[in-house]
Amino acid sequence: MNICESDKLGHALSCYGILKANVLQKADIVILNTCSVRDQAEQKAFSFLGRAEEFKREKPNIKIVVVGCMAERIEHKIKHRFKSVNLIIGAKDIDNAAFKIADLCDISNYSIAERESDKAFDIIKYITVMRGCDNYCSYCVVPFVRGQETSFKSSDIIEDCRLAVNNGAKEIMLLGQNVNSYKYDDIKFTDLVKNIAKIDGLERIRFMTNHPKDLSNELIDMMAREPKVCSHIHLPMQSASNNILLAMNRKYTYQQYLMLIKKLRVAVPDISVTTDIIVGFPGETEEDFEQTLKAVKEIRFGGLYVFRYSSRPNTRAASMDDDVPLEDKKKRHSIILKESNKISIEIVASMVGTTQQVLAEKIEGDVIETRTRSGRKVFVKCASKKDLGKQLNVSIKEAKINSLFGEII
Repeated sequence: MNICESDKLGHALSCYGILKANVLQKADIVILNTCSVRDQAEQKAFSFLGRAEEFKREKPNIKIVVVGCMAERIEHKIKHRFKSVNLIIGAKDIDNAAFKIADLCDISNYSIAERESDKAFDIIKYITVMRGCDNYCSYCVVPFVRGQETSFKSSDIIEDCRLAVNNGAKEIMLLGQNVNSYKYDDIKFTDLVKNIAKIDGLERIRFMTNHPKDLSNELIDMMAREPKVCSHIHLPMQSASNNILLAMNRKYTYQQYLMLIKKLRVAVPDISVTTDIIVGFPGETEEDFEQTLKAVKEIRFGGLYVFRYSSRPNTRAASMDDDVPLEDKKKRHSIILKESNKISIEIVASMVGTTQQVLAEKIEGDVIETRTRSGRKVFVKCASKKDLGKQLNVSIKEAKINSLFGEII
């Protein structure tokens, strides 16, 4: 979503005649789009702002702008700590960021501009369909920095998708903090996807991220029936211990989560399920962790993101005793990651010798980076630019942990 919002901000700024610089040293404005989901993300932003302070001493007239979730959460702290920051715009006000930045630079002229990326077209287009979250998982800061769930007008979304396809997009990625809870008037998420699938020229649809409690039978059935919807879903599990899931306020049990996986695999036999897992949540015992490890082995995710728990301000978990030692968190993180890599190697190895339909996304030299419908990257040599944006049939010749290598048939 931050990639999507940065892209939209860049386009909006270009309407004021503010264009991207190729290198930082040539910039008149530096915009830092921030994230608050994990403490590590904020520390990276602080580190960048520290370097920006030094850079401003060398180039005093440069404007430094901080936007996004961290700007929403700790505006006062940023102001106090970094005197060189000229403007701070929180996540809830991101749609007005371009106007405020232009005002900072004393620019008032506005005209519709064509982005450079539109001229070369985006093969994959990210489109936000809703923002915010009403779930209040006990570890998550999103509702506090993004606000309550707000679904955007369905006709506007469909028009954005149509324009993207007219500009050359072949795949649409629909985005939302809880995308499958989308609802605008009487249009639910399943209805929205069906309407987008009717757009001529659109070849693939993906969406993320999904909450298990909102994954309906209707959505699963639509994934099975609609050929443009890719056979991949990101479905965060977080833990397989019911005690921990309850403490996290996830609103489902592991047994319910497992039933969803089984339904998905019956409906879409070749589906790849990826997930998020948090280790070291307050109160997580060795037994709780072993249940999560067992689930990873049982479900065999197509890939996963595993995070060590870190306390986030304002969340309910922040008042809990962070009682899992850091060394245990690191150990559990390593174990889950090792098991996930082992499973990924086995999955991609089983694909060697098969033929996969891929979408050609980018090219570097004579190598095209493509992606299967299940989300696996496939690198193809001896390709040409004319293949970009095309769906190709590729014979898989070699496999590594998360990547495949093949030849165009």
